Amino acid sequence: MMKNHLIRIIFRLIAGSLISHTAVAASSKLPGNLALHISKLHYKHPTRLIQYYLEVWHLKGPITEKVALSALEKRFTSAHLCNSGNQANLVLFLEPHIFYNPQLHVFHSEIIAKVFLNSSPLPDLQSPIISFKKQAQQNGELSVKPELHIEKAYAKAMDKIIKQLETDQVFLEALNQAKQNSADAKTLCTALDTLPVAKIFC
Repeated sequence: MMKNHLIRIIFRLIAGSLISHTAVAASSKLPGNLALHISKLHYKHPTRLIQYYLEVWHLKGPITEKVALSALEKRFTSAHLCNSGNQANLVLFLEPHIFYNPQLHVFHSEIIAKVFLNSSPLPDLQSPIISFKKQAQQNGELSVKPELHIEKAYAKAMDKIIKQLETDQVFLEALNQAKQNSADAKTLCTALDTLPVAKIFC
């Protein structure tokens, strides 16, 4: 009986600790309603990566979407894709790029991030609230599970983007001011698809 009682006490302590940890994690998330958008171009037109005789065609949109949503959901109370019917205060527009160096066997990723206020009328698409880019590297062979290496390269760049958003005062102020003004972000995201894509990886 004493042993069973002790086990129950230990179980309650562990359960209480887990609940407390979950509550702290939830409260540490940034407020607001953030929509993620990646241009349709990156879902339709693949990028070619070359290693001598080998060619790999890669669609940047799906993998960038996967790693970006995963990263955003960990740090924001509400983060989702920019689909019709989804409400958002701000729209995070991502432009992914990937390059492979066959001599060094390194995948180089770059993600350009732009944040727009979801407002009516639409904001000036040439003047986002903030705009910056982050780069990362991932060692790997193009001939061996390239999508895995590409995903890791994007994830590293996305982690850097999250860290900048967490400390960028302009972004945080906009997030705080706009959190009471959610609206369907589909119109803004459709307009963002008209923006030209950066042509140079730098």
